[in-house]
Amino acid sequence: MSVIDKFIERYTKEYDFFQEAARICAQQCETGLQRIGIRAIVTHRAKRPDRLYYKLKKRNDEKKYRRVEDIYTDIIDLAGIRIAIYFPGDCEEVNKFIEENFEVKKKKLFPEQSKQSNQPYNKRFSGYWAKHYRICLKDDTLNESNKRYREAVIEIQVASVLMHAWAEVEHDLIYKPLSGNLSDEEYAILDELNGLVLSGEIALERLQKAVKARVGEQGERFNNHFELAAYLYDSMKQLFKKNMEPTMGRADVLYRFLQIINMDRPECIEQYLENLDPDTEKRPVTEQIVDRILAGDSNLYNKYNQARHEVGLLNPYSVKTDNTYSMSRNHTALGYFLTRWVIFESTIRHIVKEIRPDFKGSRLMFSQRDLVELKIFDDTTIFEIDSIRRLRNYAVHGIEIPESSVLYRAGEYLETCLRNLALNSDPNIKLIIEEALNKLNS
Repeated sequence: MSVIDKFIERYTKEYDFFQEAARICAQQCETGLQRIGIRAIVTHRAKRPDRLYYKLKKRNDEKKYRRVEDIYTDIIDLAGIRIAIYFPGDCEEVNKFIEENFEVKKKKLFPEQSKQSNQPYNKRFSGYWAKHYRICLKDDTLNESNKRYREAVIEIQVASVLMHAWAEVEHDLIYKPLSGNLSDEEYAILDELNGLVLSGEIALERLQKAVKARVGEQGERFNNHFELAAYLYDSMKQLFKKNMEPTMGRADVLYRFLQIINMDRPECIEQYLENLDPDTEKRPVTEQIVDRILAGDSNLYNKYNQARHEVGLLNPYSVKTDNTYSMSRNHTALGYFLTRWVIFESTIRHIVKEIRPDFKGSRLMFSQRDLVELKIFDDTTIFEIDSIRRLRNYAVHGIEIPESSVLYRAGEYLETCLRNLALNSDPNIKLIIEEALNKLNS
């Protein structure tokens, strides 16, 4: 039995493994891209053994396979995903999504400038434009029964819908001809189509810019979370460095939240875009905006909770398959904690205005750096407050609600911080804190 026959015999038994690995990856891509507001068509497949056999026969003339392992090393797309994006301008956002959500082994850009074509026809256009990724799934996105798919190497191809369609036609005609080699006329037609596709991509980029311009007009509501995400993306690119790719977060949840509170228009959220933390990998853009809207108004937490319920937060492809999200769980403890956090946060802002009218920190929220600069707490207390802030972020944006005992302790600590601060403060600050404590006890 030849090496190729041995490989095909083994691969046929493993075909279902690669097919399922591709399916899981495709689901993660489709769900993730939709949530951050990227329009795309995601498809998947595992290479069919019969078609793979003929491909290996041709490649063997050059590769001279000696072992079955040589073939596995050579054929890296046994499991494959195609992400066909509607707008070529979204390519960098998709790139960021892939790098954040998968373990990227290798990335390849097309066209390859150094690669010389052996085709007899001299093409006028540049050919296939795309990015290919060789990736593995991450452990924390797989439940126990799916951990074995962590071993699969998967290829993700990213290109525009137009480019994917053209590449499919070209590939089948050139590499899988039904009868003989292509004529110069056929090559010329493919080249002409390539030029039309490249022109079409330019038109799509112009269309995307036109849509963004319309969305940014005052008084216009966002029609969907894709438009919201496009607006936020452009806003972030203007606020931060041009070469920065912001991490968007759950645009679908933010969009529904803005609908519920009647703020789903650009002019309603402009003020919340000022002075955002540029480290969006730690705190995605959508979460920062939500936090700023929620700051000082505990009544809006229920509205945000409603948005999360309606959109559906729990990722069906996550390892956290138990229904831990329900905000009704630990409801009393969560309400106790959030009430104290909101009052603590608004009290600190009030104190800041009192003692430092010229303070240049965030006017909507305070950070650990703000507290250090203001010198109203010692280092240990500042550290604890920052830990509680992270707990608050997890309770509001995370999947699982922290345990009741943790929430109660955190709420009590915040109240104690205010009482201790009042002991060593001037009358005006003491009055501010007493009013806050009265709210907690009312």
